[in-house]
Amino acid sequence: MSPSTIASSLARRLRLDRAGSHAARHLDALIALGCFAIVAAIATWVPAWTALERRVFDYLTVTTARGEITQPLVLVAINEDSMNALQLRWPWPRKLHAELVDRIALGGAAVIALDILMAEPSGAEDDAALAKAIQKAGNVVMAADFVYSETTGMRLWRRTDPLPAFTDAGAFSGLATITYDPDQFVRRVPEEPDAFWRQIVKVLQVRAPSHPVPPLPDKGALIRYMGADNIFDPIPYHLVLEATPEELKQVFGGRIVLVGRDLRATPELGMSHPDHFATPFLSAAGTLTSGIKLHATIVDNALSGQWLRSLGSGANLALDALAALLAFLGMRRWRPLRGFLTLVAIVAVFSGLAWFAFAHERLWIVAATPIATAALAYVSYILAAYLTESRRKRELQRAFSLYVSAEVVGQVVDDPARLKLGGQRREITVMFTDLAGFTTLTEKTAPDVVQQVLTRHFTMLTGVIFERKGTVVQFMGDGLMAFWNAPLDDPDHAFHAMSAAIEAQKGMEALRAELREAGLPEVKMRVGLNTCEAVVGNFGSESRFAYSAMGDGVNLASRLEGCNKLYGTPILASGETVAKLGGRLAMRRVDRIKVAGKALAVDVYTPMSDSLRAERTARAFDLYAKGDLEGAAAIYAQLRAEDEEDRVAVRLLERIENWKRDPSLATEDGSVALDKM
Repeated sequence: MSPSTIASSLARRLRLDRAGSHAARHLDALIALGCFAIVAAIATWVPAWTALERRVFDYLTVTTARGEITQPLVLVAINEDSMNALQLRWPWPRKLHAELVDRIALGGAAVIALDILMAEPSGAEDDAALAKAIQKAGNVVMAADFVYSETTGMRLWRRTDPLPAFTDAGAFSGLATITYDPDQFVRRVPEEPDAFWRQIVKVLQVRAPSHPVPPLPDKGALIRYMGADNIFDPIPYHLVLEATPEELKQVFGGRIVLVGRDLRATPELGMSHPDHFATPFLSAAGTLTSGIKLHATIVDNALSGQWLRSLGSGANLALDALAALLAFLGMRRWRPLRGFLTLVAIVAVFSGLAWFAFAHERLWIVAATPIATAALAYVSYILAAYLTESRRKRELQRAFSLYVSAEVVGQVVDDPARLKLGGQRREITVMFTDLAGFTTLTEKTAPDVVQQVLTRHFTMLTGVIFERKGTVVQFMGDGLMAFWNAPLDDPDHAFHAMSAAIEAQKGMEALRAELREAGLPEVKMRVGLNTCEAVVGNFGSESRFAYSAMGDGVNLASRLEGCNKLYGTPILASGETVAKLGGRLAMRRVDRIKVAGKALAVDVYTPMSDSLRAERTARAFDLYAKGDLEGAAAIYAQLRAEDEEDRVAVRLLERIENWKRDPSLATEDGSVALDKM
C-alpha cells in the first residue's frame, strides 16, 4: 500500500467517524448552550456589559433621531446673550421673572414652566410681584428639586419646593430631578408622580383640553431624543421682554413655554455644570444638554407617545437563546464558509431587528448580547474544529509514521500535494550510524534478545534525533540515516546534529552497561556527519517512493561513519559541519582524508571534552600539514604516551614514520587516501 493510499484511507475513515458520531453532535449542542449561558451570565452580572448595551442604545438613538420636535414647545433661554443684554448678576430679581410671566401669558401660552428653583424668599416686593403674575397667569409650573444638606449630626437629600407664596398663588410644583444611569448619562424618563414633565402635561390638559394626550409612560420608560440640542431654537430671555404684544401672541399662542438656563458648557463629565446633562448625543455633538432642553424632550415624548420601552430581561434572554440556536443550526458539523455566513446572517438579523424595533416600534432590544453569543459560538466552533482536526492529524500521524518519518507525515497532512515524486536542493547536515560488535551479539544471543536490544537502541537514538529537530529517513540493519534542515527549516542544523550525536553516544553508555549486567557482548555506535547541499524529496517509483536525500555529500557522511573504525573514534564530522558550530562545541582535529570516489580532501574532526588535548592535537596537525614532520611527531608521541589507546595519534605517527622512510608517499596537503572506506 502506498503512503498516499494510507493517508487518504485514514482521513476518510476519521471524517466519517466524526460526521456520524453522536458524541460530536452532543458536543456541538453543548458549545451553543455553553455560549448562551456564558454570555447571559456576563450580561446579567457584569456592569461593563450593561455599559456596552447602553452605548448601543446611544448609537440607535443617534441614528434613528428625527431631527425635529413634534409638539408646540417654545424655550426661553437664560443664556449668555441675555446676561450681556441685561447686565445683571444671577440670580435675577424675581420682579423681572414676574414681567416675563406676564408677557408670556399675554402671548396666550397654554403652559408656562419655570425650570428655576425659587425656594428661598427674596425681596418682599419682588416675591409679591412674581406671586401676582403667577396668580394672573393661572398656568405656571415651577421646579422643585432635591438639595443636599449636611449638619453635624447627619447628611441627607432634602426636597425643596417653590416658595409657599408662589404655590399659594396657584403655581404647580414639579420635581425637576433628573434620573441618571450609572455612567452619568440621562436616558430614563423621571418616574415621580409629580415630576416636572407630568405637571406640565396636567396643566396642558386643563388649559387646552382639545390637545390629544396619549397614555403616559409607566415605570422604566426611556427618553426618545429627537436629535442633538441644536434642534431647539430657544428665544433669549431679554428678547421676550422687548417683544410687542403681536410678536408675543405669534410666538407663544397656545404653546408650552419652558424657561430656564441654557449656558454653554464643556462636555467633560465629572466637572460641575449646573443644569447641564450628558445625553446619547454627547459623543456625536460634543456638547452637554441644558435642563430646559431635556425637559422639553421628555414633554415632547409624553405628548407624542414617542417614549421608548425596554423589551424586558425575559424576552431579551429568549432572543439570546434564539441566537444560540441559530448558531448551532448553522455552525454544527463545522464548515468555515457556512459558519462565517451564519455569523454574518445572525449579526444582520439582530442588528436590523434592533434598529427596526427602536425606530418604528419604540422598543429597545439589547442587540449586543445575542450578537456576542453568536460571535462566541463562532469562535468556539472554530476552536472545536481546530482541536478535532488536530486530534485527527495526530491519529493520522501516529498511524502513518509507522511507514515514514513523523516530519514527513506532518507535511503530508498539511499539504497532501507533497505526495508526489521530486525534490528540492537545500543545505542539510546528514548523519549515518552503525553498530560495531552487533554481529557478535547476534551470533551469541537469541533472536528475541537481539530484537529487544536493537529496539532499545533505535528508540533511544530516534528519540535524541527528534528532540534535536532531526528527521529519521530510514533504518538500515543496525544503523540509520537521518538529516537536519529538511523537511522542516532549521537554521542551526549542524549544531543540532552534532549535539544529537554526542547525546546519543551518552545513551549508548547506558545500553552497554545493561548488556554487561546481562552478560552479553557489548556494542558500540559509530556516527558520521557531513554538512552539504543535497537534493531532498520523494524518490522512487510512481507507486512506491520514500523521502530521502541524494548527493555526494550524503555519501561522504556514510563514508565518514565507516572511517571511525580506522581512528577508533565514536563520531567523525567533516570540516563543513565543524565550521558551522561556531566554536560552541570542543572538537579534535583527526585527519585530512580522501574517501573513495572523492578527488578533494576532507578535514575530519571528532568531539573531545579535553580542550587542552584537542588544542595540542590541532597544533600537531598544523605542523604536520606544513611539512614539519619532526615537530608533529613529537607532539603526537606525547599524546600516545599519555593514552596508548589514542588511535588518532597512533595513525598519524605511523604515517609520519612511513613518509620519513619513503618521502614519495607524502602528499602536498597532508591528506591520505582511504580507498577502502
